[in-house]
Parts: sequence; C-alpha cells; structure tokens
Amino acid sequence: MKREELESRLVELRPELQGFVRKHAGRVLRFETSEDLTQGVIVRALDRADDVAAGDEKTLLAWVYRVARSHLADRHRHWSALKRGSGNLLRLSGSSDATTDPQAILLPAIDATGPSTFASRREQVVTAVRALDLLLERDRELVRGYCDGRTIAEQAEVLGLEYDAARRAQSRALERFRKAFRVLSGTRT
Repeated sequence: MKREELESRLVELRPELQGFVRKHAGRVLRFETSEDLTQGVIVRALDRADDVAAGDEKTLLAWVYRVARSHLADRHRHWSALKRGSGNLLRLSGSSDATTDPQAILLPAIDATGPSTFASRREQVVTAVRALDLLLERDRELVRGYCDGRTIAEQAEVLGLEYDAARRAQSRALERFRKAFRVLSGTRT
C-alpha cells in the first residue's frame, strides 16, 4: 500500500484507533495522553507502510491494531524502566550543584508521603523524562549512567573517551539536562 493511501485511511480510522488506545493503554495514560499515543501509533504505522497489503477495511484495522499493541507495549516498557530509576533522575533535576559524585544523588530527596506528593512526583517524573528525551543520544547515555552510579572512568570506557574528555562531556550533559528540566517545568534559576 502506498504511504499516501495509508495516511488517508488512517485519518478515517483515527476515532476507532483512539478508542482502542484508550481501552488498552492502561497505566501509560498516567504519563501520556490518548491523543499523543494515537499519534505515535499513526507515525509507527506510516513507518511500516510497506508491511501492509492493500485489502479491505477489516484487514487494515487488524493490522493497525497490531501496530497499536506494539506501540503501547513499547511505551509501557519505556515508562516502567524510567519509573525504576526515577528517584535518581528527579534528585539530579532538582540539584543545582555540579557535583561529579554519582553517589551524591542516591540520598533520599524527600521523606514526605501522601496523595499530593505522589501526584507531584508523577508530574516531575514526566517532566524529567521529557527533558531527558530532548537531549542528544550521547548526553542521554551520560545522564543515565550518572543516575545509575557509573563512575567517570566507566563512562569514558563505554564512550571510548579519555577520562578528562568524559568528565567534561558528563558535566555538560548534566547541565543540559538541568536546563531542559527547568525550561519544561517553568522554573527559573
């Protein structure tokens, strides 16, 4: 099927696809809207336009639903993985110091609990993930490595850099992440 033809058919199927996403997205809807998820499914379907054969509406809809399930599963894995390390990422986003000690972010950031705290934290996690997604791939890896507690020497080995170059790159990546987080959260510093 040609991409243009698939695109026009997906526009027609969008309401059904959005209903499918709302029904099957589950916990992913805590972090992303059904409209964003639907758009992600459409983009993924268009990327795989060569995989679908021209056929009737029922065949196309079944194929689109398979693509949607795959996209939703990927988004679920994405958010689940980030949830496991979200405390470190949030401590990093809130810290204004330029420490190079990855163990410094492993201390608890807050000991209060309650519904408002959980809602606020979820919003902060979403903002931190979006800030992380704005970075270049290398910067993302440096920030993730820092949050995972990797030393600069380990980061240098993974990236194939000298120690000093890795230290400078990590420092720049952390600052870029903090700036992106501040911009997305609307705070000025």
